[in-house]
Amino acid sequence: MEKLFYPLNPPDRRRIPGKQMHVLCLGLSRSGTDSLRSALMILGYSDVYHGFVITARQREDCAFWVPLMRRKLHDPTNFQEAIDFDSVLANCEAVTDGPANVFGEELMSYYPNAKVILNRRRDVDAWYASMKKTCLEVFSWPMWILSWFDTSICWLWWNFELVMKDYYRGDFDQYGKQVSEEHYKRLEERLADDQRPYLDWSVEDGWEPLCEFLGKPVPGVPFPDGNKGGGQFQENMEEATKDIVMNALRNMGVCSALVLSIVLGLAYTCR
Repeated sequence: MEKLFYPLNPPDRRRIPGKQMHVLCLGLSRSGTDSLRSALMILGYSDVYHGFVITARQREDCAFWVPLMRRKLHDPTNFQEAIDFDSVLANCEAVTDGPANVFGEELMSYYPNAKVILNRRRDVDAWYASMKKTCLEVFSWPMWILSWFDTSICWLWWNFELVMKDYYRGDFDQYGKQVSEEHYKRLEERLADDQRPYLDWSVEDGWEPLCEFLGKPVPGVPFPDGNKGGGQFQENMEEATKDIVMNALRNMGVCSALVLSIVLGLAYTCR
């Protein structure tokens, strides 16, 4: 049904020879992902993948992530498949934020030579409050209504539902903190089993441990102060989705006018 009414083809990218995935930042959203993305770009990594990349530019990526997340989150016991992550991440040298962080174990298998960072917010209560004030407020019922009138918003909405709702067992209020703990514990256990070194990192740690782990010199600039909560997050989202929101509003206006015309026509006919 979705392919009929909201068609969107997934990307089919191919990695440039010599360009590799160097860094996997597998922490949850609102754990310094935007600051970390900016920091990695300052350190010379190109095309650092982040949720805002999908929202603002590469909306077709949702057609890759959404079906994959549905299979993993809705039928996890049978989720055993080879995933070609390069078809969506081929241009990238680093990745952070959702929806990629839903596939931490799979990404580690696919990119065995990439360095792993578990970025986290050590104050879980602060992380929980930040999620509530940002991600979970932006994608509310007005955006759901608009999703009926624009293909990109529709797919972004499905992407959000899976990353921010289904991943947290359908109820972030009740399970958010528990799922956060399980997320990091599961990755830590996998890293230990693989005897794979990783960096446990928080924004407060700044440049030094990050650069030491990545083998990079410390830049002579302040550590990036990324996507703060509240108003700034809202402004960033509005700017990223401005074009598709306007398209949805136009389509909504056309549909409303059409429905009104039909109603008035029927009323006139039935007089």
